[in-house]
Amino acid sequence: MYRFILLLLLLVISSQSFAQDMDEVAPSAKKTDVLSPDTASIFYSTLNYRWSGEQLTRLNDSVLTGFNYFLPTDGQTEINALTGNSGLAYRSLIFTLPEHSGFRLTPFTYDNYRWHNQNIRYFHTTGPYTNLFYSTGPGKEQLFNVTHSQNILGGLTLGVDLRIVNSRGLYENQKADDATFAGTVQYVNPAEYYVVLANYHNSRLNWEQNGGITREDYFTTNYETDRQRIPVFMEKAKNTSKENGAFLRQSFYFVKKAQNVVTDSLKGDTIGPKRLHRYYDPQRSNFIRHTLTYNRYNYTNIDNDRPSGFYNNYYQDSLKTYDSLRYDELKNDISVEAGVGRVKGTSNALMLRVGIEHTAVNYTNDSLINRKFNYITPYASLSANAFGLTKVEGRIWTVQGKPFNGDKGIEGIMLIPGYDNTERWGNLRITARLSIEQPYYLYQSYSSNHFIWENSFGQQTTLALKAAYEHKFFSAGFNAFSLTDYVYLNRKAIPVKETGSLTVTQIYAYTDIRWRHIESQIYGVLQTSSDQSVISLPAFAGRMSLYYSRALFKRALHFQGGVSAMYNTAYFADAYMPAIRAFYVQGYRETGNYPYLDAFVNIRVKRAKLFLIMKHVNSGLMDYNYFMVPGYPMPDRGLRFGISWAFYD
Repeated sequence: MYRFILLLLLLVISSQSFAQDMDEVAPSAKKTDVLSPDTASIFYSTLNYRWSGEQLTRLNDSVLTGFNYFLPTDGQTEINALTGNSGLAYRSLIFTLPEHSGFRLTPFTYDNYRWHNQNIRYFHTTGPYTNLFYSTGPGKEQLFNVTHSQNILGGLTLGVDLRIVNSRGLYENQKADDATFAGTVQYVNPAEYYVVLANYHNSRLNWEQNGGITREDYFTTNYETDRQRIPVFMEKAKNTSKENGAFLRQSFYFVKKAQNVVTDSLKGDTIGPKRLHRYYDPQRSNFIRHTLTYNRYNYTNIDNDRPSGFYNNYYQDSLKTYDSLRYDELKNDISVEAGVGRVKGTSNALMLRVGIEHTAVNYTNDSLINRKFNYITPYASLSANAFGLTKVEGRIWTVQGKPFNGDKGIEGIMLIPGYDNTERWGNLRITARLSIEQPYYLYQSYSSNHFIWENSFGQQTTLALKAAYEHKFFSAGFNAFSLTDYVYLNRKAIPVKETGSLTVTQIYAYTDIRWRHIESQIYGVLQTSSDQSVISLPAFAGRMSLYYSRALFKRALHFQGGVSAMYNTAYFADAYMPAIRAFYVQGYRETGNYPYLDAFVNIRVKRAKLFLIMKHVNSGLMDYNYFMVPGYPMPDRGLRFGISWAFYD
């Protein structure tokens, strides 16, 4: 196989003429595509859980730029600390405050490995669309993705997304076996007054947990080159995370569909005055909507081996561990949105949305705790667009009922101009958000063989101020966070409250630089934390790609070759606690101050794309100190191969 790949690369590199279309590489860089004859217009939309702002996004599946970021945790503007193997626990090096709807169990959701209601895609295609992806690498690392969408009838579209990550890893008891599936239904009736979006999704994450290596000196001195022989804390421990969910959204529109929206102008989607296909329009307003969501989550932590010395406490059984946590969540949401007036773009001049969400939860922890919760969340938003010059939106919400009784928040957003202008001179977006909320429920109550706590922390207050500028090839921004009575996991992985206020500030920038056949994407973030013992962050984290591109044979074959680098400054990275699948602060081990360099070649031949990547090419050329999470060395140098094949009819 490798001989065939190398021969193919030599044939491509020996070619003589060059030109390549450049495309979207990251969510922050929107670009106009120049399509080759073997591409098609594929669009999709994802759903917000409560607010407006859903958009139609173009899927650039034929573009080579960024194809070398094949792992779910990789991206030009996404930098994560990994626990040593693909498919295992990760945490972003960039401080964020995630938004949640419904039962907030834990901030560590590992969304990049699973399909859920906010990232499941509903496609707009003019014909059947299928994409297959497969990659393989050292440690028996394998990734497999299947995407298919097809319009069955005029207004009925079905879709499937399957993603599998399976990797044994280079160290003992480090295997990841992740699989997630989503099936979607999209229906728009002939009069286009009634729209249904539905999905079923299932995720299964099976992780072996070794607790890290016990002898870091065996690695840092390269004393033991066979990584399987380096001792680890746990040889038989594992945990699983399973999720089953169903989603149904029904929208009844009381205003006739406008004829100048994006979906009506897609080439190939019209036959005379009547459209052939009908799809959900995320920018359409004036509706009454009902959303029904059901999810079941199961978490287990198992260790049948002798006590390893990794855990300090054994509350139930000193010889073996079987911890379990499960909760079922049922949500009903009813909302109404109405707008008047039209301005430049697709927005109403004035738009109001009001809604109420009811959440019912059945929570079971280790068979010792069984609790039922019911709470409601009224919410509202009001936006005004002044002739397309400026758009201002205000949002407010509150929670009534346990375990998040009294949670509330208010948010204001300003967009200048009041429509998408990133293709011209750009958009400025200013956001201010104040929230007063209970901590995650995992921090309030938990029972297991190694950890038991019942806490009453009260509410924590968070103020977030953000300013962001976005252009076609450049974006930058400033974020400031103030956190009062912040709850986190201390050095013993036990939740505690930091009385008083903490601050985090960030400055970030992304740029796409082009000169002839040379292109470079650069992304960087500067961060400060007022107390690194509570919120530990690298002062700088960034990623850069530099490559050379050419197109051959009337754009039938495209070649791209270059390097990418990821770097962050030294800091006390959060450690990982397998028993609760959570990261916690530590102050004994610095990580970072080490560049990770990759060399890659991307090729597209008609509808097939291939990559060949030498990951971590500088492994062993500097020092053996490449940890992103304490105790979990990153993989050594290794060759990865991948292929993606798209079918449009």
